[in-house]
Amino acid sequence: MCDFSAAPRAPARGPTVFPSQISGLASATLVACMRSAFVVLWLLVLAAGKAADDPRIEALRISLEGDRVLASFALQGAFDRRLAGRLESGLPTSILYRLELHRDRKRWYDRRLQENTLEAVAVYDAVARTYDVHYKLDGKLIESRTLRERHEVEAAMTRIGPLPVFSLEQVREPGRILVKVRAELGSRTLLSFIPVTVATDWADSNKIRIQGGGGG
Repeated sequence: MCDFSAAPRAPARGPTVFPSQISGLASATLVACMRSAFVVLWLLVLAAGKAADDPRIEALRISLEGDRVLASFALQGAFDRRLAGRLESGLPTSILYRLELHRDRKRWYDRRLQENTLEAVAVYDAVARTYDVHYKLDGKLIESRTLRERHEVEAAMTRIGPLPVFSLEQVREPGRILVKVRAELGSRTLLSFIPVTVATDWADSNKIRIQGGGGG
């Protein structure tokens, strides 16, 4: 906490201190306190983001099928009370997977070649007592399923692939490639007004050597 009582006061004896000087020192103290409060608030945001990363991507594997990169992975710990409650309420419930194709570089940061999104959206039909699950790759619908049990829906939304997610047609240079995946499960608010994305950490796949020139 900031102690404004520590702000300098005009001494009883000694050199004269003018009111403008005292006001300036008090303002500086106030600014320092505001900066400290901002740092504390930012640390709280980071802590909330860390808690939101409890869900995790596991078993991320890629393979080649001609010029296509196929990926498979599982999202663990996704269906908490918040997500399950949204699903049962009949509201569209979405998990967004962000995928990136990278070129592996041993002594430097990996170079991103392409990026894509895969979205799994589930809607509960209370009349038919079924769940409709839709998959969109890069915003385009690629598959739909109708399921009856909630555990089937959870598996359908969190166990992905093998699914073609990238094309190597435009990749001309040989080398090693990998895919990185992150899952986003909506958002929540911190301190009732700060939006925080509920997301996993990025996960890296195995690495595959390609010949380049559009070939696998």
